[in-house]
Amino acid sequence: MINFRKFSEFPRGTMYDILQDAYSFDSRNKEIWDENWHKSDDFFYDNPMIADKYGLVTCIDDYPIGFVAWDPRNAPEYVEIGHNGIRSAYKRKGYGHLQLQEAIGRIKTYDDLKKIIVCTNSNLIAPRNYESVGFKLYGRKENHSESAYTGDYLYYEIIL
Repeated sequence: MINFRKFSEFPRGTMYDILQDAYSFDSRNKEIWDENWHKSDDFFYDNPMIADKYGLVTCIDDYPIGFVAWDPRNAPEYVEIGHNGIRSAYKRKGYGHLQLQEAIGRIKTYDDLKKIIVCTNSNLIAPRNYESVGFKLYGRKENHSESAYTGDYLYYEIIL
């Protein structure tokens, strides 16, 4: 049974572990993003009140299969989706879609919010997932960074 739980219900390292697994399809991802993943995990576990309010962990029964987090600091102008991942064994089964729907539902409760935004890359599965829940592409930029293999940067929004 799928359910959505708080980060504080899981040990430090859960976010990092999910991200490592979610991006394990290419070893370059870990090489490039490992430090960021550790810092993100540390921030959320050092600040559980923030983590529990601005993120969720997707579980099947008690096992964490994914998570999504968002940044509300620019509300009511916009809220930005940050890390969003599903473990490899659970991809392409609709869990990422359900996870994103749950996050959007929670974000939409913010007073006078104008839009929800997210940035992803064109060579990942993520664009289809974001589009499936109502995000519309509003910008694209060439990726000249060390992660260029992931494709161009794509900027999406849901106008509320």
